Amino acid sequence: MLISHKNRFITIDIPKTATRSLRETLLPLSLLDIIGQSAGKSFYQHGTALDCQKGFTDIGLNFSDYFSFCIVRNPWRRYLSFFKYYKEKAEEYLTAKDFQEWENSKIEQGKIAANLFKTNDYHHTLKTIIINQPEQSHYFLNKNQDIMVSHVARFENLQNEFDYLCETVGLDKMKLLHSNKSETQISCSDIYNQELIDLVADKEKEVIDLMHYQYTTS
Repeated sequence: MLISHKNRFITIDIPKTATRSLRETLLPLSLLDIIGQSAGKSFYQHGTALDCQKGFTDIGLNFSDYFSFCIVRNPWRRYLSFFKYYKEKAEEYLTAKDFQEWENSKIEQGKIAANLFKTNDYHHTLKTIIINQPEQSHYFLNKNQDIMVSHVARFENLQNEFDYLCETVGLDKMKLLHSNKSETQISCSDIYNQELIDLVADKEKEVIDLMHYQYTTS
């Protein structure tokens, strides 16, 4: 998550929804007081709105005094993005000559990715990813299933959504950088079967209903 006390905004960063683009666009402006930390620490990079609310309470701040913002994405395409990401990490790990220049976290991530792709059964790999990743609504709903954030943005309308964030919190409009784009040429039709389409539909029902998402191959 990204937090600016000066401009009073919070981004709840759901993985694979342009969170790196947000961070790299906003970081040079020197307005961020908190930049998401590694797992297990306060204000975790991919922490939930509930996590942020608790962190604010601990330091005497009120979550509702800030404009909070998260981005959601067509869930079938989001899991495809995870698949591509892990495939690239697995290939990088398996073809590395040595690991002397690699940080321990990168090595561990490479091992996890390589284990996911230890067989060529892409359906099984994708199913494992779907089962083990939290649904998007986990990041912005409270225990009563109410939306906690001020605005749920649509990834598919990203620049306009970013413009809205800038306008709301008093920033000049700017071009959102496009970072972390996968080079792997795999489409939904290459790895989804009906079982996996239905699995995502059930798991991501809240986001699908909220944004009227549908499965498409393109």
